Formats: sequence, structure tokens, C-alpha cells
Amino acid sequence: MLKLGAKKGISIAKWTKPDSKVLDIASKKPVTCRLEQRVKDVLVLFAKKYRRVPVLDEHGHVRGMLSATDMVHVLGGWGKYGRIGPKNRLETKVKKILSSHVFHLDKNIALPAALLFFKKHRLGAYPVLYRKNLVGIVTEWDIVRQIRGRTGVKVSDAMVRKPIVAQLSYGVIDIAKMLGMGGFRRLPVVNKGLLVGMVTPRDILRFLYDNGIADKLQSQRQPVKKVMEKRVVTIRPEQDVYEAVKIMIGQKIGGLPVIEDQQLAGIITERDLVDMVEF
Repeated sequence: MLKLGAKKGISIAKWTKPDSKVLDIASKKPVTCRLEQRVKDVLVLFAKKYRRVPVLDEHGHVRGMLSATDMVHVLGGWGKYGRIGPKNRLETKVKKILSSHVFHLDKNIALPAALLFFKKHRLGAYPVLYRKNLVGIVTEWDIVRQIRGRTGVKVSDAMVRKPIVAQLSYGVIDIAKMLGMGGFRRLPVVNKGLLVGMVTPRDILRFLYDNGIADKLQSQRQPVKKVMEKRVVTIRPEQDVYEAVKIMIGQKIGGLPVIEDQQLAGIITERDLVDMVEF
């Protein structure tokens, strides 16, 4: 993927005070899971609604974050999970999936500092703590929502050009590998150069959960059209990025394909917008 340097940033100081705290924009009372829960116990959270979930230990302290991409990786049996049989992967405990290091934000950190934290560590979400207790979760989405008016910055200034794409001829397992091993949050699906769909890790998990085949991911050769979103909302490169933000909020999606002359010119995501936000 190719991303060109943007000429100017997106100032949010006129909509959000620099002395605001991260908890002011964070989601309170986030849904969580436990270290000792099994993959099959938490699958429903991702299949139905969530992209990432904080993981707590027996004392209620945060030990990590679990994402939809993590779940696809486990169920696909790639990397270290290849030694575990398909049915046993569903029995894998959440604590076996997490990395040992946990990034978090204190609830009293100011938004400018939190923004720098996002840009440095480049993760999609962070637990917000107060005296070691979870009080919220802040995501790139929460940062992007602070863009509340026209910016003078075009979509073409923020988008990723020549994004990685999936072909309509690919099978579900092929897409799962790209998402689970490649770490992509979403993939445009094209057919003869034309955009025909979008697919995310949650789409894969929803397909597996709804059909009761979470232990059979490796054998899923059905075409990607079985899982992809066919009604794709797009945006044009000359539009203001605020138009992209409004669409993302309205559609509850984290990225938009950018179309120019009926061709896929790029993709703009929450992370691309966060990279440009400044005070």
C-alpha cells in the first residue's frame, strides 16, 4: 500500500478543548471478557458487534485486548496455533492469545497527549484506567468523531493509495488468511478492476458463528461473496474528509473505499484520519 505525505493536518482545537481528558471521549462501561474464558465463549461478542474487547484477570485488572483479527488468526490455526487441532482451538483460553505487554491510558491524560500515544503505538484502541481499574476504552473512532466540521483537507490527502485488495475469485479461507495473518482490518473486493464488496475480520467471524462452523475455517472454500458486504458506501478523492467522517459515523464503519472514474483509487480509514488530526 502507498500513502503519500499529507500537506497539512486536521486541527480539532475548534471543536475539542486541548485540556479535555481522554475519559471525556472514551466509551464508559466497555464490554469485557476474562482470561479464563474460551475462544468459543467470546466468539459471539465479535460476531454480533465488537471489534475489540478488554481482557480482565480474576481481580478485574486489565491484562490485554482481544481483537477480531486475533480470533480469525486462532481459528485459522496459523503460526503457533497450527499445533492445535481445529476443535481444540475453540477451547483455547483467552490468556493464551494475548501479548504480555499491555498499553493503556490513565483517565486524566489530556487529549493532545493521548493523540500522540495513538500515533506512536498505532493500535486501534486502549483501555482507560484509574488506579488500575478499567473505567473506559478509547478508540481511533473516538478521536475521529472529534472532527465536527469541514476541514479544508481532501480525502485524497489522507487516503492510502493502491490498497491491498482481494479478488472476487478468492475463497473464504483465502480472505481469512489475508486478514488473520496480514493484520488487515478490511479488504476491498474487486472483480476485473471494479469494486464489488468489502470484507472485515468480523464478517468472517459472523459467517462462522451464524453457520456453526467456527472449528471448520480451514475448509471454507466458498467464494468471498458469501461473507463480504456487497452494498459498499464510497467517497470521492476531492471531497472534504469531514464528508468521510459523517459517512463512517452514519454507517458505523471504520473505512471507505475511494472511487475515481469508477475505479478504486484508494481507501481512507480511521487510522489515516487519526494520523492527520492535531491540536
